[in-house]
Amino acid sequence: MSRNRLFTFPLLLSIIAMVLAACGAQSAAPPAEPQVVVQTQVVRETQIVEVEKPVEVVVTPTPGPNPEAMIADVEDGAEITFWTFYLSPTFDEYIQNTIARFNEAYPNVTVNWEDRQATLQDEYRNSLAAGNAPDVVNVPTDWVQELAQKDQLLNMSEALPQSVIDQYYPGLFNQVNVGGSSYQVPWYQAVDGYLVNTDVISKAGFTLEDMPTTFDEQKEFCRAVYAATDIPCGLRLNTGNLLKSMAYEGGVEVMNADGSAFTFDSPEAVQWLQDYADMINEGSTARDILLLADADDRIGLERFTSGQMPFYVTGPQLIRIVRESNPGLYGYLAMVPRAVGRSNALPPVSMSIVVSKNTQYPKASAALAAFFSNPQSMLEFSKIVQIFPSTPESYEDPYFTQAPVAIEDQIRPIAQDIISKQQNIMPEIPNPADVNEVVRQAVESVIFGGADAQTALTDAVQQANELLD
Repeated sequence: MSRNRLFTFPLLLSIIAMVLAACGAQSAAPPAEPQVVVQTQVVRETQIVEVEKPVEVVVTPTPGPNPEAMIADVEDGAEITFWTFYLSPTFDEYIQNTIARFNEAYPNVTVNWEDRQATLQDEYRNSLAAGNAPDVVNVPTDWVQELAQKDQLLNMSEALPQSVIDQYYPGLFNQVNVGGSSYQVPWYQAVDGYLVNTDVISKAGFTLEDMPTTFDEQKEFCRAVYAATDIPCGLRLNTGNLLKSMAYEGGVEVMNADGSAFTFDSPEAVQWLQDYADMINEGSTARDILLLADADDRIGLERFTSGQMPFYVTGPQLIRIVRESNPGLYGYLAMVPRAVGRSNALPPVSMSIVVSKNTQYPKASAALAAFFSNPQSMLEFSKIVQIFPSTPESYEDPYFTQAPVAIEDQIRPIAQDIISKQQNIMPEIPNPADVNEVVRQAVESVIFGGADAQTALTDAVQQANELLD
């Protein structure tokens, strides 16, 4: 901005003084005239010239691109449908606010949000088959492979620019690759741990320091607690992907190296299955919870909330439900890391966002999926409920670095370390739903029907291999 300046110009006036002397005659010159001194005065005049002060004009700069608008050439006038899973009504405000922020980044896109609950999987499968699926859907990550193998999902490795892909942990973006590509973006993550009822374990003679750290210690711990208190554990298998439970917990190689044959009837697999059969038969883990479907997960939580379990394997986000349902139990709660399986690997525990391949608006749909899972959206969601971001940048916020106070916060400072080490050790399973059904029947025949574990698994391997043809 110009500054007002004063400029001074000196005006010099010169006055010439002359002294005249009289001329005298050569001979008898008359007396000289007296000398006259004329005094002169030099006067300096200062002129002040004022320059007119310029008028200050405030110019509002043209706003730059919204930094959260990371997808170019989004379809103008797109109208997309977004389904979430079990988020309403608890998180209505967060979802609506995030959609409003999305509209600031992509003002010409309309988002219609609907929440689905127990019927989501069937509804989504049916809508995909009918060709009228919602554009963007929040699904458990275990569902992604089946849908991608049926060519029903948008390839996110191709749809997203590298700058968006780079905002996620690589192990999470690539956790369910099909043909070398990701068909999901990782949304909120869970850090599984033991939610412990310290009152129950203390009656069995244990402290938090005695909580099991390995799969084998877990079996013995449940036996000891049951013997002392008559209260069983409430262990649950991943009914949607039983081979995954085998691999992480039992250290089982479920397929050979080239993916040409299943191998889940190995001694490691037989031991894993027999361990669960033993616990069911002796009563040290609850019979009616072990093979509950994901949609019925709250049944086990309700039993823990009523004080009928020593611990519950869950994330800290569910402590809120326990506190609301049984405030008196809250003071007895503690959160510690869960046991690591024989594989010594940590499985991702996550929810994903996928885009239906038949969407009319692939760019707008990919933009919405990336927006809900970007660092800012993930951080804001984490501050509402105990979930954990799939984006490293989110963990730079003091929310994740400050010392914990509440029971719900005890895992927060170490969550990033846990999540960064999560890895997918599973091969790409052909026909995963059909294979899982074969495995489920074998597992149930051993655990609930008393069948021989080796025989049941060998028969299941043969049936699963037939599905590869």
